Amino acid sequence: MSDSRTIPAIILGTALIAAATIGAIAVSGLKRAGDDITVTGSATRPVRSDLAVWRLDVTSQAPTQIAATRSTAGGAEQVRAWLIAQGFADSLITVRAPFTYVQNEWINGMETGRILGYRVGQQVELRTASVDRVAELAGDLTPLLDQGIPVVGQAPEFLYAALPELRGPLLADATRDARVRAEEIVTAAGAKVGRIKAVRVGVFQVRRRQSTEISDYGMYDTSDRDKDVTGVVRVTFALD
Repeated sequence: MSDSRTIPAIILGTALIAAATIGAIAVSGLKRAGDDITVTGSATRPVRSDLAVWRLDVTSQAPTQIAATRSTAGGAEQVRAWLIAQGFADSLITVRAPFTYVQNEWINGMETGRILGYRVGQQVELRTASVDRVAELAGDLTPLLDQGIPVVGQAPEFLYAALPELRGPLLADATRDARVRAEEIVTAAGAKVGRIKAVRVGVFQVRRRQSTEISDYGMYDTSDRDKDVTGVVRVTFALD
């Protein structure tokens, strides 16, 4: 074999032996370096949204405030009646107080003080457990638009109301995952994972199903009905 092949092989072999030695020293020194180890554990559970929040905005414009207000109030009442006709209880529907915008005249970037008209908006909000029905209705508002109702539907928010009940079991699973990780690390050192010395709970991530998005501050996706909820803990274990 030529020297051009032998020398690189010797260098590579030496490097691998050195890396293995350093790794062995690091692992064997776990117990000597201190009496604990800190690892991160996580757990994820798939959930399906059990609450939908849908907001529909009705807006009218008229030369007088009273005319704009009456038109908007009438449209909001029609939206409420339409939702009831779709099978939603009146108790699930909230009609918010109207808000008014004064439309002033501007010429050459200067306000003239003359009022051109009024724009009045009112929001109708639906909160229901019928998430699939809301998703179906949100895709087509033509029944309302055909009636001449100036309505704009916001994207529904799909929530998981049972999240508080899920947090405890999810953190327990994440803690068990942390112990498994710790045991994998210290086994080669001849040590054993002992009691928990400290636990730091991280933020929860409520993401779209199989999404890789995360946020340092936690996230809560409301766009999809199907979600993954992930809990993270940082656990310090004593070494026996």
